[in-house]
Amino acid sequence: MYHISLKLLTDACPGVFRWCLDYPRHEQRFDTKSLMGSGLMFQGWVLGEERTNLRPFVKLAEKKIYLGLDFSRPDVVRKVLDKAPEGHSQLRCGFRTTIPIATDNGVFGFENAGIEYDLIHFSVEGSLKILEGRDGWLFLDNDTNQSVEQFCGKLLLDRLGQQAWLDYLDSLQELAKKCCCAYAVLIAPAKEMVMSDYYPYPKGLVTPIEQVEKLARPDHKVVNPAERMRVSKERMFRVCDTHWTHRGALCGLMAILETLGLDVAGIEKLFEKDKFKKCLQAGDLGNKIFPKRAAQEWVLSGISYRKWVQYDNHLPNIGRVIITQKKDALISAKCLIFGSSSSYTMLDYIARVFSDLVFVHSAGNIDISLVTLEKPDFLIAQTNSRFVIRPPVVGYQLADVIMEKWSELGETDHAEVAGNQAHWVKSGIPESGAYYHSLFANKILLNS
Repeated sequence: MYHISLKLLTDACPGVFRWCLDYPRHEQRFDTKSLMGSGLMFQGWVLGEERTNLRPFVKLAEKKIYLGLDFSRPDVVRKVLDKAPEGHSQLRCGFRTTIPIATDNGVFGFENAGIEYDLIHFSVEGSLKILEGRDGWLFLDNDTNQSVEQFCGKLLLDRLGQQAWLDYLDSLQELAKKCCCAYAVLIAPAKEMVMSDYYPYPKGLVTPIEQVEKLARPDHKVVNPAERMRVSKERMFRVCDTHWTHRGALCGLMAILETLGLDVAGIEKLFEKDKFKKCLQAGDLGNKIFPKRAAQEWVLSGISYRKWVQYDNHLPNIGRVIITQKKDALISAKCLIFGSSSSYTMLDYIARVFSDLVFVHSAGNIDISLVTLEKPDFLIAQTNSRFVIRPPVVGYQLADVIMEKWSELGETDHAEVAGNQAHWVKSGIPESGAYYHSLFANKILLNS
């Protein structure tokens, strides 16, 4: 859904006594089909001086559309002029025209004696504002993590925030040592940190991610692959998306596997025969602007982690759990990932590296009980750079998060999640997913 944003440029126009634009209204909501199909209705009225040739117009990019003054408005004559509308010379002072919209902004105004007077600027906006950089590259703006302010160095971690990160890293190190598993922390870089040449703002002297890197000790095993991505010959990020490409995900994965002490050369050979195809993709940014925008991207072809999924609770975003098993994987070991949205693209690769994989969408927050339950050989905490301003914790409770997430979902999502749980019951819940299914069966499905 989109909404219309109106900005008054001026309310004065020579030859005009009074005017009003009734529609569209500020914050009025529309979907793509109605805007580009039936169109946006421009309705209003104007009262001009005698013998004034006023012509309302709407400008869309290079196109100018005149709105005919052929709509009777007896209410205007009666209330504004305090005259009887019948037979009044300005009875037909109204305009009402529906115009299909194919651009994200335009101008409404009046033309008088051949001179244009722009009165209102209107724009079509999504829930988030999108920044457009050089060569059509899109970046996130106006998000809850204040990405722009972080990159520009205007929003930094305060003393408490830095201490929270240090506590997190120390606690994770202690947990991994106690559970006898190799571990590492992967922070997926923000798109603007890698594609800064396309970004419309200059980087600040210090950013939150750099603060974390400075306070982290080598034994904390924090991995930020931004630099190796910057020098890569392959494009690491998608033009119309905040997330990295499949090749970017592989770059990030190899960095974290190297930190875990694995044979990177051997793992790289596993992916040498991977094929890619070019696809037109809009992404999470391209889908939020109007009209939607897409770009050609190279996408991994013929391989998907879905082939090896043993269990999936299908919760959207935070709280989701995915378990894969591939008996002939390169390494016979279990890997537990507490990750974020950037992990999903990595799953197509890492599901072929480890015979057993458990992914929990938690943005790097660690549920100690799951580490104890799964007894992983390898533990990965993965978060996104823009989340750094909100330090993760060791002590996260997945069960509580699932309950909270369930309460926030609408009826459609409830039905979809419940349906997927019913599918697992019917087909037989694998042992690996039994605990995660119980979080639904015991706390949600029985009470819904």
